[in-house]
Amino acid sequence: MNLLEKEIIEKFRQLDPAARKRLLGLLEHIEYERPLSALELMRLPAEERQRRVQAAIASAVDEDFETFEAYSEEAIND
Repeated sequence: MNLLEKEIIEKFRQLDPAARKRLLGLLEHIEYERPLSALELMRLPAEERQRRVQAAIASAVDEDFETFEAYSEEAIND
């Protein structure tokens, strides 16, 4: 069990029974959107793909990424 899970359990234990019931009801209604495969993404309408890409970029705004150039095998062999 990771630190986040332990913290959630501890906070849950501190709730009164009515609050626990409300929280469980809320959790049942949270939709989990699983990651799509590349094929599933390509099957989406272009507007939906663009929306998902923009959402992914926005959610990663504070991430630290390393940029690099990718070359084809032909370019490497030259």
